[in-house]
Amino acid sequence: MPQDLPNKRACLRRPACAGRQGFGILEIVIASAIIGGTLFALVSIFLLSRDTIIFSTQKLQASYLAEEGLEVLRFTRDSGWSRNMALLSPGADYYLIFLPATSEWIVSFSAQPPIEGLFERSFKVENVSRDGSSNIETTYNAANNDPGTRKVTVKVDWSYKNKNQSITAETYLTDLFAN
Repeated sequence: MPQDLPNKRACLRRPACAGRQGFGILEIVIASAIIGGTLFALVSIFLLSRDTIIFSTQKLQASYLAEEGLEVLRFTRDSGWSRNMALLSPGADYYLIFLPATSEWIVSFSAQPPIEGLFERSFKVENVSRDGSSNIETTYNAANNDPGTRKVTVKVDWSYKNKNQSITAETYLTDLFAN
């Protein structure tokens, strides 16, 4: 080993050997930066994809809840237009409640606890008017009111990352069975 020491000193004095000092450390720093950058990118992609999956799942659940609301209102209409749909005031917020004891749905004026602890579902009804050809008018005209048709809009609200999200679904319901 003492014999190698003069060779190393001699190499340091020559310009061709001088650039090799610290080359291993530089390789380690570059490799660490590449590995660190790759790990950071992978973790970022994982977190982004996880957030996307969570939001997509919540949006899908909200869509199903809105569609369920429309189906419940169709069932309510079928159970009796004059008893259920005709009495609802246009523009007011209503809420659907399922009663497990009797396995039936009812309409409420008061807000309900969030579904699954996250989603709030409400609906509104609007009057509908028809033109001379019996087509639904895009803007309501009281002179052409159709008492046997209502526009129903179901809205599902929830919060994701402290931002309010919302999905709506709407349809027209008619007094199909004249009941």
